[in-house]
Amino acid sequence: MADVTHPPATGVSAGAAGWEESLTGLAERLFDGLLEAVPDAVVIVDRNGIIIQINRQAENLFGFRRDELIGGMVEVLMPERFRGSHVVQRDVYSADPQPRAMDRQRELIGLRKDGHEFPIDVLLSPLPTSAGILVASSIRDITPHRQLENELRERTRDLEEADLQKDHFLAAVAHELRSPLAVLTQVAHILRSPQAGEAGQNSALGALERQTSVMARLVEDLLDLSRVRRGKVSLREEKIDLRTVVLAAVEICHPLFVDRKHQLVVAQPPDPVWIVGDAVRLAQVVSNLLNNAAKYTPAGGHICLTVVGESPVAAIRVRDDGEGIPQALLSRVFDLFAQVGSPREQAGGLGIGLALVRRLVEMHGGTVEAFSEGPAKGSEFVVLLPLLSMEPD
Repeated sequence: MADVTHPPATGVSAGAAGWEESLTGLAERLFDGLLEAVPDAVVIVDRNGIIIQINRQAENLFGFRRDELIGGMVEVLMPERFRGSHVVQRDVYSADPQPRAMDRQRELIGLRKDGHEFPIDVLLSPLPTSAGILVASSIRDITPHRQLENELRERTRDLEEADLQKDHFLAAVAHELRSPLAVLTQVAHILRSPQAGEAGQNSALGALERQTSVMARLVEDLLDLSRVRRGKVSLREEKIDLRTVVLAAVEICHPLFVDRKHQLVVAQPPDPVWIVGDAVRLAQVVSNLLNNAAKYTPAGGHICLTVVGESPVAAIRVRDDGEGIPQALLSRVFDLFAQVGSPREQAGGLGIGLALVRRLVEMHGGTVEAFSEGPAKGSEFVVLLPLLSMEPD
């Protein structure tokens, strides 16, 4: 039988070592490939916080080249105000390295090379090696998530405000209807009473007319605002002299001024102020402003209505010496139901008149603005409309 010659032991050891080196190299290449393939930025550090490796996503996220980071401290990737506390947290993690998310109870901020800060989310994973445990940080820019959270918070606040306004509105409607309904109930008793006499019945009929007029105006304002908000109102535009619109509005509001003993001064230019618009809707704008002034001006107060035409705009100004507008409310006075729930609520109304004014003015291509130096100092409302010409064609 032929002798079997075995290879020397040294040859076997050399071959195993070669395979081991090959497998180690393969593992390193696979690890590097996997590191580059993951979608998040990855930064690997040792227990001292020295950066050992990063992937391409980390370069793109932080704006550093790989050779600028490797060998440096990981704290360079965060704002300076967080670096001291991070060193402590790094030591705490090294004492018990477990896969987990970095502390989400506090804000995590990354720092780009250009100094830009951005919110991040960080997942930590320990990597055991023969040289000790390394820590891989998977880092994600969560700016879009923060923006979405902020938008959701703002929408929630808006919904809460809308719900509060709805409650205030319903309460205001009930308040506004209670008074005329109470009067109508009294009127009904008077008209049924044989002792009322002709004078009593005439007085009751007058009260009936006034209160039904109040209710009709309330309902009409609500319907008008609803139509405007839904785009159901179309303007019947024509060339009109703004002075005639103002006179129509003054006639509408005259009974209110007489009732409250207000002194109304109307100042208009001698020549026509030509604009293109809907005369009925513009008269509604001016009458709402006059009603608003009368509502917040004590009996016997003064209201001034001025019209001027100075190219390129025509201006309508309504000024009173009444209660004025608090600065906190001045920027919101044209918002729907802005009066409701404020100290001004005692004057009555639903807070929709000025909201309707703004929408109708904007439909005419104009603007409206409120001015006041504060409580008890009066207020002024200014409507600007595109001026067509000071002379007719």
